[in-house]
Amino acid sequence: MSKNYFFLILLVFGFQTAGAASKAIDINAAIKKAGAQWKANDNWLTELPPNQLKMMMGVQMPDTKSVEFTIQESGKNVSQYPPVLDWRNKDGKNWVSPILNQANCGSCVAFASIGVLETQYKISAALPWLNIKLSPQHLFSCGGGGCNRGWQIYPAAKYLMTKGVPDESCMPYTSGATSNDVACNKTCNNTAQRSIKIASYKAPTTLVKNLDAIRAALQKGPLVTTMIVYGDFVAYSSGIYKHVTGASAGGHAISIVGYDDFKQAFIIRNSWGPDWGENGFGYVAYDDNSGVGSMTLQYEMPAFNGAVSIASPTDYTYFTGHIPFKASSTFEKTNNLNVQIYNGANKQIWASTCGQMSSNSCDQNIEIASMTDGRYEILAQAIDADGKVLGQSTRQIFYVANNEPELKLSYTGMDDLDLSKPLRGRIEFAVDSQSSTVPMSSIDFHFVGSDGKDHKKTVTTVTEGLTMGWRTNMVPNGVYQIWMVGHVRTNGFDKTVQTEKITVTINN
Repeated sequence: MSKNYFFLILLVFGFQTAGAASKAIDINAAIKKAGAQWKANDNWLTELPPNQLKMMMGVQMPDTKSVEFTIQESGKNVSQYPPVLDWRNKDGKNWVSPILNQANCGSCVAFASIGVLETQYKISAALPWLNIKLSPQHLFSCGGGGCNRGWQIYPAAKYLMTKGVPDESCMPYTSGATSNDVACNKTCNNTAQRSIKIASYKAPTTLVKNLDAIRAALQKGPLVTTMIVYGDFVAYSSGIYKHVTGASAGGHAISIVGYDDFKQAFIIRNSWGPDWGENGFGYVAYDDNSGVGSMTLQYEMPAFNGAVSIASPTDYTYFTGHIPFKASSTFEKTNNLNVQIYNGANKQIWASTCGQMSSNSCDQNIEIASMTDGRYEILAQAIDADGKVLGQSTRQIFYVANNEPELKLSYTGMDDLDLSKPLRGRIEFAVDSQSSTVPMSSIDFHFVGSDGKDHKKTVTTVTEGLTMGWRTNMVPNGVYQIWMVGHVRTNGFDKTVQTEKITVTINN
């Protein structure tokens, strides 16, 4: 957005807040009482009317975010990574794009996505000083977002991979000034020639917080993530944010640009201008319950002369009998694709060239009926007519499950939680999932209240040591039945296991 419009926002809301009681005083009192390590301050967002503040939230979320899952740290991978990683000061250089302001439009997904793309482009080009400004307006308008309804991070990533996004001057950002959507046909007439694409994207975490996976992914660059914005987050000024007070204002998209194990916090980049937080950035505690890190996306940039991308299988998918393999190459001299499969010990156990090439794309079935059940990785290489490797894809993780496994699933209340007594606030369960061959592909948590509606929340990355939190204050008081269902779901079967149903009482 333009600098002039940013100052217009400050001017307008300066009149609104003049003489008003400070909300930061109450928030700071709550912070002190909770023993948290951050400070609140009034800013141009804190006095927005609820309907205008809601416009700052632009992630389409499920009907409730009352349930979240967390994978306990293994401790195995932490030592191989630096204890602090900050792409604002990586090897003495700043790789992160400047802070922008989405203003009064639910376009946070576009701003978070563009911010990650710009930084990843500089990292891939090894040019931290590169002045690249891409168009969040184009991504938002042409990809399918809307000021009043927001958007989602997966469609945004898919659009960046299939269509790409042009420079900012091709379609400047105006929705923040008007709160109105802009038609895609307002973009420049040579958009395709000016657009930058990502080669692929993957999800280090999906509806589950896994610090090991996030640290590993951040070594390559920033991540897009989603969160619930609570009232106190709007007033965040400095320190390590952890929710202490305020109701949910809606879903929001930001980016993670690093982490600090000494502070036990993620480093985030927001899109609310430099007056919010620490010049537009902030720290969010690993154990905060706003959801930062529970759902993340990582972008893979193509080599500047081409890229290889695998569309199927995608990460953490399960197969019986065969894999529908799809991949493509943008290298001009691609003659064929060489496909390789590696086992859990990183040993190549299968390789072949594609048998059904068309326009630098491969679409075929790979027979896996003879493979042992377990975890595998697959990659594709583009080769020319002389057999020279032009480039290769990133590896995708998948599971072979030719046999239905034996499953066990149970959960217990943590911190001496007594389920026979009325429950209130946020409670946690320790989930024990066991499978004889491959990890469960998903676990569903069900709760049914007096309305008879089955509310189901699902985690799709399952490991040992899974913790599930339930914000009981986000559901009506009353009596509920709760239970869990574990799945190993493939293209051949859906093996399930269910815990017993327990009756609990919510009384907040």
